Amino acid sequence: MKLARFAAALGATAALTAAAVTPAVAQQHSSTSPRDYTCSNQGGGPDHSVICSGLITVNNVLNGTTVNIGDINVLNDTQLSDLEIALVKVADNNINAPVTVQVAALETAVVNTYLTKFGIAVLPIKVNVCAVSVCV
Repeated sequence: MKLARFAAALGATAALTAAAVTPAVAQQHSSTSPRDYTCSNQGGGPDHSVICSGLITVNNVLNGTTVNIGDINVLNDTQLSDLEIALVKVADNNINAPVTVQVAALETAVVNTYLTKFGIAVLPIKVNVCAVSVCV
């Protein structure tokens, strides 16, 4: 009987400890991601572009990255947020991949996000992604 109560107490303690630790770990990861991206509309008319900036990791060194999508529609706040999330997901999946791979993945994420989320076809030629002096 004592063994059963001890096992139950041990199980309850483990569950409470896990519950207490899990939110802290998740909160730390989401709030300290070094690869956050911010996007904004720039200009107007035929010279309009969406500019995003963020970071990628190359050999454990963070580098500035810019994404410039030219001659397309003005995006609303929800669309800008969706684009930022897509870029962060790609950056988080390609940590320490060669810079050319990361830059190409960001370009692909932009083209796919515009098409699947916004219903806007953007040619890759309109997407300029640069990081560490490598541009596509």
